[in-house]
Amino acid sequence: MHRTVAVELNGILRQVPAEYHRTGHLAGRMLTARVFHATSPFGECPVPVAMPLHRPTERTDPRLIVVDDQITRWVMGFKVQHGQRAYRITDFYPL
Repeated sequence: MHRTVAVELNGILRQVPAEYHRTGHLAGRMLTARVFHATSPFGECPVPVAMPLHRPTERTDPRLIVVDDQITRWVMGFKVQHGQRAYRITDFYPL
């Protein structure tokens, strides 16, 4: 199911396409379009990455919560993987 989520990073707010997954290993979660820049201690990720989103709990830091166009609350996930390397989302990918 296609949705749009408002994501603010480093003072920039963008409407980002995302997809809600009803089945499979991502069931109950969302994954955004590949519009984010990520880095690791070994360098920058060579491609734009998607941000994983999951449901908040009582203990979720409110600064990490974003809202989609269905008025559903999600928590931004900053840890991503490309190939065999782990990265951390740091910003929007340059346009």
